[in-house]
Amino acid sequence: MNAPFNLFTRSTNTENTQTLPMLHSNNLFALGREIRIMHAGEEYRLRLTRNNRLILTK
Repeated sequence: MNAPFNLFTRSTNTENTQTLPMLHSNNLFALGREIRIMHAGEEYRLRLTRNNRLILTK
């Protein structure tokens, strides 16, 4: 993982005892209510709604 480690915490999944990285939404949306995500050459948008829901669109 090439992201700054202080953005991530470790979370234990109790179902299969795997340790997975966790990125908190307050870090993602620190500068606004929408972010762009580049994946496999495609741009996606992750938006935080007024009802505190997440919407991912291509």
